[in-house]
Amino acid sequence: PETASALPSRPSMKNRWWKVSAIASALWLYASLASAESLAVIVNKNNPNSSLSTTTVASMYRGESLHWPGGDRIKLVNREISAETRKGFYLQVLNAKPDQVFYRQGTPIPVQSVIERSDDAVLRFVGTIEGAIGYVSLSRYRQIDDGLTKVILIVESP
Repeated sequence: PETASALPSRPSMKNRWWKVSAIASALWLYASLASAESLAVIVNKNNPNSSLSTTTVASMYRGESLHWPGGDRIKLVNREISAETRKGFYLQVLNAKPDQVFYRQGTPIPVQSVIERSDDAVLRFVGTIEGAIGYVSLSRYRQIDDGLTKVILIVESP
């Protein structure tokens, strides 16, 4: 007869839980990185700017810059909080969570933006409204570029 010491030891539930947790975390991280893609920051084709730095775009979305160099009011376009493009833009450009609220400097007034539900809607709005700035996935921009907008900054995926 076999004794208890001769049986192979079984991993404890705690040990198995850690392994399952580690695998799940690794899969989540992989899925997050796989879904991250480059973003195109876009403006109306009539905007005189041909490029902007990440710092300049961030200052616009944080409410630190309210007007374009020519004096026109900046019209911010955002995606809804749950959108992957918003998550990527807020993380990479604003160093913030997608639900972060920014306030105009020295005031309790939140920065206002138009919320659009798709890359197509962002492109339509920015293509129609001079002074607008928005962001879309670079791959989607390339698919549906209608000539009404232009890319002024590409935010590379991490």
